[in-house]
Amino acid sequence: MMNPIEANGNMFETQMVYGVPTVATQGFLPLHNSLVTDSFIHRKSTAAIKSESSLTYNNLPLPRKRSRDSAMVSFPSPPHKSNEACSRFSFLGHDISLHMEQQQLDIDRLISQHMEKMRVEIEEKRKRQARKIMEAIEERVMKKLRGKEEEMEKIEKINWALEERVKSLCIENQIWRDLAQTNEATATALRSNLEQVLATAQQVKVDKRNRG
Repeated sequence: MMNPIEANGNMFETQMVYGVPTVATQGFLPLHNSLVTDSFIHRKSTAAIKSESSLTYNNLPLPRKRSRDSAMVSFPSPPHKSNEACSRFSFLGHDISLHMEQQQLDIDRLISQHMEKMRVEIEEKRKRQARKIMEAIEERVMKKLRGKEEEMEKIEKINWALEERVKSLCIENQIWRDLAQTNEATATALRSNLEQVLATAQQVKVDKRNRG
């Protein structure tokens, strides 16, 4: 008949055996399986040590205080794993840490390339928008300048027409002035001739009276 400690140890061992994954599962979950296996081995060795200590206690009776100390001292310390062992990955018994690291580097490189591409595209888009804005501003300024130039041309044409009109009026005024002077001279000549004719006629009448 098994003692209670061995029975509990066997039951625990049976549960852990059924709880431990198969080899195929171990390939997919290496870290979890290694931890479960280490815990299982540690607990199994602890149960065996407890069983041996109980048998020794039954055969050779010792003081209670010393048995407790010996039982406490007999427990093995849990294994300490280094960071390097925890950082390793295995698949089907093969170490794939380098492959995983290379995959991570490739992913980082792809992300960096994508970010650089996005940055270049955003910069190009910003430059295109800036060029469009500058072109729109230049077009608006050129349109205003053309409008101002057309307005200046219209004003120049109006000024030229006004100058020509003033010149024409000056010439016409000079013509009318010359014509007025000519008419005045003609009128003076006609008045003088008329006075001479009237004087001659008066003299003729006086001469006729004297003869008669």
